[in-house]
Amino acid sequence: MKELRRKQRMKELLYSWPALILMVVLVFFLIKGSAEVMVKERESAKRVENLEKETEALSAREAELRDGIARLQTEEGIVEEIREKFSVAREGEYVAIIVDEKANASSTESTEGSWYKKIMGAIMSLYE
Repeated sequence: MKELRRKQRMKELLYSWPALILMVVLVFFLIKGSAEVMVKERESAKRVENLEKETEALSAREAELRDGIARLQTEEGIVEEIREKFSVAREGEYVAIIVDEKANASSTESTEGSWYKKIMGAIMSLYE
């Protein structure tokens, strides 16, 4: 009988309003904590993915630089780099420099001058 009474008292205690409110609060904090962990896990996965991409890019850059170093350690690579950087030629060779059309167009506009320079030039030519 005492055992039955004790079980009934436990049921009354567990199903009481304060106990139910306490359980709801505990469940809320458990859900909130697990949601925060999930968000942090997703952020970490994105960071890992970005870092892997950056690592691949840096590895490609390293390979490119190593190829450049290997090229510059040969006689042909050194000559090619000097010709490219300084526009020089060996004896008996000629260097041709090709200028873009855009550069020519902008230089002709600047030589034409502005309208007030034209007027001043016309006035000065009258007094010469």
